[in-house]
Amino acid sequence: MIMKWIIDVFKYALIDLKLQRGVKKRYYTDAQFSRLDHSLINTYIFKNPYQISKRYLRRKQEEDIHTYGETPLVTYEVIAKEAEISSTDAFLELGCGRGRGALFLHHFFHCEVIGIERIPLFVRLAKHITQKHHLKDVSFICGDMTEMKLPKASVVYLYGTCLEDGEIEPIVWELKTFSKGTRIITISYPLTDYDEEAFQITKTFPVSFPWGETEAYLQVLK
Repeated sequence: MIMKWIIDVFKYALIDLKLQRGVKKRYYTDAQFSRLDHSLINTYIFKNPYQISKRYLRRKQEEDIHTYGETPLVTYEVIAKEAEISSTDAFLELGCGRGRGALFLHHFFHCEVIGIERIPLFVRLAKHITQKHHLKDVSFICGDMTEMKLPKASVVYLYGTCLEDGEIEPIVWELKTFSKGTRIITISYPLTDYDEEAFQITKTFPVSFPWGETEAYLQVLK
């Protein structure tokens, strides 16, 4: 058990190190974002997010405790540009993890961001960062996105590649209460697989994750 924990720590550390090199080169020329991102990363020096997620899922007696994954910042940039996110948008992220992507989008695309995350420690630390840096129009809500009434937004992002159909269906039902024209980005599958009448795919585009490349689907609510 201890050996497996050590292997996991080193595996995720190597993935994060590789991704972080790209982040520094691409985004740290913006000094304000560099300070913000460093602040978040430093908060997790002794709090590995993958281990935090595993411990939480183990306590919840989930069958799969290895479902945590983060969207790379460069992929958030691709998504934001493809979805034409601007300062007039409210961006809702379903399953925001530690909130790094939400903070990135708020800083570079000046949109309001709302992150939904069920792991309390992630939410608590994300709120700490927003308060520390006096960020406005950034909020994080602790809750299960499959069981709650979702706050309305003009753009919704659902990574959700590990979700089962029984978890996706209540999210789809809730999204259908949003305003017509709401843009929804999903990874690896479109919402038309669940309701062809409610959603219309407007484009697909390639995106990259640590585990490989896949398709992102941009759809609108009819």
